[in-house]
Amino acid sequence: MILFSRKNLHYSDYKWTAYVQHDPRVNGRPDTTQFNKEEGYEVVYLINKLMALWDYRFSNTGNKMEKLIHDKMPADIISQEEVQLWLKSNLKF
Repeated sequence: MILFSRKNLHYSDYKWTAYVQHDPRVNGRPDTTQFNKEEGYEVVYLINKLMALWDYRFSNTGNKMEKLIHDKMPADIISQEEVQLWLKSNLKF
């Protein structure tokens, strides 16, 4: 289920690189795959996955995640799993 899409993004400075269908950067479960916060498809994918895993249903939650990733996430967070852990500890409602 898609809860958050490109049209929901707050920022417009993302790159939109085409990925093959089963590329782990935009498919499957968050894992040790490297994450690039400048790639729009990766950001949208990870926000959707985490919203589904954590049972969040509103796009404004996705916007909070996006803003944290875009503005606050430390540069040493490089894998999808690390992003997931960092967001879980920094996402406040």
